[in-house]
Amino acid sequence: MLAHTETIKEVEGAATQHSDDITRLQTEVARLTAETAKLSDKCEDLEGRSRRNNIRMIGIPEGKEGTHPREFISQLLTDLLSLDQKPLIDRCYRSLRQRPSDGQPPRPFILRLHYYHVVEDILRKATSSGNLIYQGKRIQLFPDYPPTVVNRRREFTPAREILRNKPDVRYRLLYPARLIATHGASTQQR
Repeated sequence: MLAHTETIKEVEGAATQHSDDITRLQTEVARLTAETAKLSDKCEDLEGRSRRNNIRMIGIPEGKEGTHPREFISQLLTDLLSLDQKPLIDRCYRSLRQRPSDGQPPRPFILRLHYYHVVEDILRKATSSGNLIYQGKRIQLFPDYPPTVVNRRREFTPAREILRNKPDVRYRLLYPARLIATHGASTQQR
């Protein structure tokens, strides 16, 4: 009987110890989950800041840039947007995916401009100019966002398509991914 009492006490002690260990581990997992989320947000923010001076340019046919894409794009932007002077481009390259075959859309250009105010000016002029056309092809300019931000913004595409067809509704998509729609004096945010 004494042996059973001691065995029961050992089992109770072990169960208490295991319960304490589980509680401690759950607390640690919660802390690590919060820290991981914080670090993930920080990485996304840093990636966004590193792309701040970048523009994504879509629609330029493959091979038109020749062997000097920086000079080609700088001159093209000057001509398309009627800029006072050529923008100073640090880097200019096509996205790193495989070269498309005939009939597929061309790879976008990624431009790294030296000055942020030039990026703002180019994007503003591109928006106000409406359709930009180069050799019969429509050219589009966008800020170069990190993939996580692009995916979050993409979730608003169906809503934006609906709003685009409403004549009295104005909308805009704010960074990172917030849709604001205005109808008369009423404003809604999502």
